[in-house]
Amino acid sequence: MTAINEKQQSQQDAQTGEFDSNEFNHLLEITQSILNPNGEHPEIGEFVTTCFHYIAQALAKMQSSTDKQATAKEIADDLTQRFNDWVKSREEKLKQEQEMKEKSVQEPTETGFK
Repeated sequence: MTAINEKQQSQQDAQTGEFDSNEFNHLLEITQSILNPNGEHPEIGEFVTTCFHYIAQALAKMQSSTDKQATAKEIADDLTQRFNDWVKSREEKLKQEQEMKEKSVQEPTETGFK
């Protein structure tokens, strides 16, 4: 596809409200360059890419859906579950860190307590 055809397709997609993968990739690149300009932190790049792909899948799902409300609810439920799982894992991690701190303070050493 030529640059002119891509631009025309992007304009048509924008008018119809359809998802445009070229714009998506451009936004992804911009976001990557802002949040991780030198590529020094691959975990940031991975996080951004994962988020963008999740959003792209949600948009594609909404566009192809015949029951928009049910699809929106499905996406919202998935996001809620992902958030709840993240909170739970974060709380468990903090609890483990706290237990390790308490344990290291209470463990006797050769000269007494730490």
